[in-house]
Amino acid sequence: MNFASSNKKTDSGQDAVVDMVEKANGSNDAPVGPKPSFKDLFAFTRRRHIPIMICAIFTAGLVAGARTAYAVLTGKIFETAAHFGSGIITGDEYLSEISRLCGFMCLLGLGTWAASSLDIMLWILTGELRARTAREKLFASFIRKTMTWYDSRENGMSSLMVGINTQIRELQLATSQTLGYVMFEVFLFLACITVAFVYSFKLTFVMLATGVPSALILWFINRLLDPAIARQRQQLGEASKHATAAITAIDLVKVYNGEDNEAFNFMSAIRRSAKHYTRQVLCSCAQMSYIKFWMIMLFVVGFYFSVVLSSRGQLTAGDALTTFYAVLIAFQSLEVLGPQWLLLAKGMVAGQTLKAMLSDTEKGKQVDKVASSYSPPYCFGDIEMTNVSFAYPSNPTKIVLQPSDFHFPAGKLAFVVGRSGSGKSTLANLLLRFYEPLTGQIRLDGRLISAMNLDWLRQNVLLVQQSSVLFNDTFLKNVSFGSKDPDNVSVDAVQKACDMALLQSTIASMPNGVNTIIGPTGCSLSGGQRQRLALARAKLREPPVLVLDEITSGLDPISRMLIMEAIRIWRHDRTTIIITHEVGQIEDHEFVYVMEDGRAVQEGLRKGLAEEGGLFGSLLAAADDVTTSLRSSMVDSESNYGDELPIERPAITGFLQSFGLDKARRSGFFHRLSIPVGPVPASRPGTVTLSQPTAKAQAQPEQYARRGSDAAAMDMVTMRALKVQQNRAHNARRSVQNNKTAAESLESLELFFLERLAKPKDRKPNAPPGPKIPSVRKILRTVWPTLDAKAKIQLLFGLLSCAIIAASDVVFAYIFAQLLTAFWAPSGRQQEGTKWAIYLTIVAAVGATATFLAYSLLEHVAQRWVNTLRAEAIKRILAQPKAWFDKPNHSPSLISQCLDRNGEEMRKLVGMFVPIVLTVTCLLTASIVWALIIRWDLSLVTLAGVPAAILTARANSLISTKWETLCDAAATETGSIFSDVFSNIRVVRALTLESYFTTKHTTSTVATYRVGTKRALYIGFFYGLHQSMILFLTALVFYYGARLLAAGQTTLVDVLRIINLLLFAFGTSIAMLSNLPQIAAAKTTAVQLLHFANLPFPSTPGPNRPPTPLPIIATNLRFAYPSAPATQVLRNITLTINSGTAIAIVGPSGCGKSTLASLLLRLYQPAPASPLSLSPATSPFSDPRPVPLPDLTYAGSIPAMLAARNDIAYAPQTPFLFPGTIRGNITYGLPETSVYHADEHVEYAAKRAGIHDFVVSLPMGYDTLVGEGGIAVSGGQAQRLALARALVRKPSVVVLDEPTSALDAEGAEGVRGLVRELRDEGVAVVVVTHSKEMMRVVDEVVMVEGGRVVERGRYQELVMQGGRFGEMVGGGLWKGPVGAGKKVDEETLRALEGN
Repeated sequence: MNFASSNKKTDSGQDAVVDMVEKANGSNDAPVGPKPSFKDLFAFTRRRHIPIMICAIFTAGLVAGARTAYAVLTGKIFETAAHFGSGIITGDEYLSEISRLCGFMCLLGLGTWAASSLDIMLWILTGELRARTAREKLFASFIRKTMTWYDSRENGMSSLMVGINTQIRELQLATSQTLGYVMFEVFLFLACITVAFVYSFKLTFVMLATGVPSALILWFINRLLDPAIARQRQQLGEASKHATAAITAIDLVKVYNGEDNEAFNFMSAIRRSAKHYTRQVLCSCAQMSYIKFWMIMLFVVGFYFSVVLSSRGQLTAGDALTTFYAVLIAFQSLEVLGPQWLLLAKGMVAGQTLKAMLSDTEKGKQVDKVASSYSPPYCFGDIEMTNVSFAYPSNPTKIVLQPSDFHFPAGKLAFVVGRSGSGKSTLANLLLRFYEPLTGQIRLDGRLISAMNLDWLRQNVLLVQQSSVLFNDTFLKNVSFGSKDPDNVSVDAVQKACDMALLQSTIASMPNGVNTIIGPTGCSLSGGQRQRLALARAKLREPPVLVLDEITSGLDPISRMLIMEAIRIWRHDRTTIIITHEVGQIEDHEFVYVMEDGRAVQEGLRKGLAEEGGLFGSLLAAADDVTTSLRSSMVDSESNYGDELPIERPAITGFLQSFGLDKARRSGFFHRLSIPVGPVPASRPGTVTLSQPTAKAQAQPEQYARRGSDAAAMDMVTMRALKVQQNRAHNARRSVQNNKTAAESLESLELFFLERLAKPKDRKPNAPPGPKIPSVRKILRTVWPTLDAKAKIQLLFGLLSCAIIAASDVVFAYIFAQLLTAFWAPSGRQQEGTKWAIYLTIVAAVGATATFLAYSLLEHVAQRWVNTLRAEAIKRILAQPKAWFDKPNHSPSLISQCLDRNGEEMRKLVGMFVPIVLTVTCLLTASIVWALIIRWDLSLVTLAGVPAAILTARANSLISTKWETLCDAAATETGSIFSDVFSNIRVVRALTLESYFTTKHTTSTVATYRVGTKRALYIGFFYGLHQSMILFLTALVFYYGARLLAAGQTTLVDVLRIINLLLFAFGTSIAMLSNLPQIAAAKTTAVQLLHFANLPFPSTPGPNRPPTPLPIIATNLRFAYPSAPATQVLRNITLTINSGTAIAIVGPSGCGKSTLASLLLRLYQPAPASPLSLSPATSPFSDPRPVPLPDLTYAGSIPAMLAARNDIAYAPQTPFLFPGTIRGNITYGLPETSVYHADEHVEYAAKRAGIHDFVVSLPMGYDTLVGEGGIAVSGGQAQRLALARALVRKPSVVVLDEPTSALDAEGAEGVRGLVRELRDEGVAVVVVTHSKEMMRVVDEVVMVEGGRVVERGRYQELVMQGGRFGEMVGGGLWKGPVGAGKKVDEETLRALEGN
């Protein structure tokens, strides 16, 4: 893998653009809020955590006391050695005293083992407690926040969710081992300084006098650190926003060749974040290098002064050595804090940021549930809105709802219609109190809804939204969310609700029925199926008030009529508000509000409004009125599981039973339905309620009745659907087979792991179960190929600097040993000490410079490595086939989290792991070699304990890595629940699922905490043993050295040199290796990012780019989706698309219309050429074997995908707006040099799409931000923006998928006029539609059925032919429209009655 060559060419240009973007955004001067402080680490500390914290602090003090005692014992040993060297004591006395002191040191080692184990356990536990508390408090806080707060998020909720999970991790890391290390080192510093003061306050005071200027220098450096951390986090959030948007709208990204644009947007934000991280590195490395220089210079100053005191007789050699070792350990502790401080600073910033999110709640940005605690006993459903007005917080200057009055009587069905953006959906948002009105009041049953308990209100007033959000769970669970108790819903109840929503064939086609996992966000279901599932939720809830917002926009006319009749029967005595732009489905006796420009301009019965004219009359005149004739119906959105299977007779029976109509059906005729109005009991979770009449109900004499013809119509529509579905082919698009897709995804990741990163033992067939830990060596081997020449030089110099650090430490130990000998020198102490002090000064300067260079250069290399992997990953991810993104493990949130948090974690491998391991390796090697040269026997005895030390360090690392992996997996699961809930907060609130998801999240949080608790227990034992090894080694070295000295086999100078070399090296190494457990998570998170960065680029046929893609010719085109290769969706399709033609692709659901459009857009590759598309030999001298002909050609060739899409534009049925300006959305995917970026082209396209007037009414016009973090627009406005995006690039081919589904009748007429204009301009227009009026506009109608083209021609010709198309639009079994008074034929009645 070598990415350097492709990256280094564009670095300078991209950096320049990044600089310009950063300056334009003002990111350098952006305020970062109050300065984070140490107390922010304790933002999520509860009262019950305090005892554990006190115990942890106490154990940290014990461990620090043990290390201080180690310094005292070491001083005593040196004092005894000095007495022996001066001849004060004999060799036997020296050996006896050393043996006693070494015994104490062994006991101290055992105590250190126990105290260190308990200490690390408690600190890990406190970190897990804070993470658990943060998750619980943030969830509880977010669940109470208003929609205003959600709308005001700058980067949108998806990016925010990724950032929160990362910040919780940073806070946990900072407050567990990191904070424990800091507390221990602080205690150790204070204890050692105290001991030093006791033994020589003069010497200690002189050494500490340098602390004041040093503290000021460190404080100044630290001031630059916190703002850089905050700004880096901001830019990472921006990058996550772009990545999430690109993966969510991958269809548009591919169609408009936006992969490079999205990768550039992502990497621009990443590069801006890298600049801020570089500032962090420089600050951190400056602190580390200065501390190192300061520490060594302390010895220069201290030694010189101690020699002076010793010469005057004011300080003995033993006291001087004890003081020195105490100060040495004290300042070693400060030096170790250097690498930890950046982690601590990030934890402070994370704590402050997370705390700020909680403080929003305290300032009133929360849903008021406590103050409004009134819960009426019953809900009748009478709604009054008086003088209500509203403006969305994202655009407060735009009044979307002018002061208006509305009244929805109890038990009545009412419609709210109007043009797109007229304020229809705003009424539903206000009724459910997603927002509070600017003026006016809303009353339910005569009481203000603001005075009602919010849970009660939403349990009794249910909103089914146009964008029906599904969760990554089973079909059964998704329907069960409609119940007040989702965990206790029977399968029978769900089945009945699905019968009402006509989901029988959808369930029958699923591999595991209702227990099938339907994929992330319901990706395995079509738009219509998702809407019907949302309706099944409502049926399960049975709310007194039901608000349906464009609930049939994704349905074909037959299903729409069927659903509407079902709703009329089901809701015959309950308040129902239907928000729609389909005025044709309203019956004459139904009440209608007509809205325009945010106010109600007409109201009354449909019949009266039609006669009155006005806006409603114009909408009605322009409408494609499917109510007047079902002959115009055809099935639109094809489903993934499809409605392709017949509805069996038991399904029809269950469907009718859900309305109590089965008895009428069996009797052979339909009785008049006469159901009295009664109050609907207020519903509470977990209770069974019965309808009880009240005085108010008894006072109402009106009885609601439904005609028997309605019941007959229900049966007729059902049988019509049965006939249509019998002709449909199975559609296997994106079938999610429970765990099949996940298994395939994991299979490829597992294969990559085994081939590239696994250790040899994990590659064996009988490898032990459990988490597989990647090889660090193989991960690090991926660094070099990602670097350009400059970065490679930086890497080499960084590694060389690590070796210099190790060498300076070895030289320091040697010089320090020489300094010690000056204490018992008979004369010339000051001269000897001055010489070695000068040498120490040089060593200090070299060591400090090497420390700065090593860590800064390697951190820069780490940043370069990770960013190159991120860049390669995003490019390869976006290049993957469309089916790749349907896998659960490739959801936008998981990919964004990998690109964000995984990259931040794995950077530690190069920035922290490499310099520590290399420095330790060089330090130990040099020290051991030098010690062996000085005295091999004593050195070998010392090294006898090294294997034990290595084994304990290895065990500590393995256990840490294993449990870090398990904890990371548990935390990811908890984070995914958090993200799912708040990314879909509107649906969660509309269904009052707050309690359910709170319980689910709490359960997952507790499970994560329990895994963390086990981790603390396992890690603690080995960590304590690892930390105590230095004491046992010290005791061994001193004891054996004393034996050699007592026997006269060596000199005291050699013993001191060896002891200083080896013990200093071992002590420093153990202190540095203490940081390695934090690397465990980095190794596990690196696997996924490396996998994405090594994804293969799909091969694309055809290198050429024709000047025009026309004509597009499909010859015997066949296709099967990759998830179901055995199921042919398209069979031998032959089609020609020429310039200046408009073609409508029509047919029943599941026939392959949208699949054909996807192939035209090159989102999928056709199947290999079939025998039908083989050309025979034309010459007797040619190869007799048939020659394969291409199935799909553009201008006679097969161009590459990018080339094929250059002149093709696409407007999807469900529009998507990218985070950015309106201008940027319209010009999306255009090259920067394109002339179509000019204002005149953008405005021209917007005018043709009918969106220009709306855009110029906004304060920022075309520079208004939309998408994630921008203003909200209606579905119709978004669809018009999608049309403008398609028009601005002057394409040769335009593919429109249901372009009028979200538009009102006038808007639909405008789109039809646009199709005519484009055709006259020579553009080829392909429309996937079920609209009869659209079919009349086009030149050719192509009817697809069963994956084949069954008829083609002009609309009138096909109708007159009376073939399959004529039968479909003619209505089949239908003899007339619903409610028209016409009879049903006897054959149909016998079929319905079962005779």
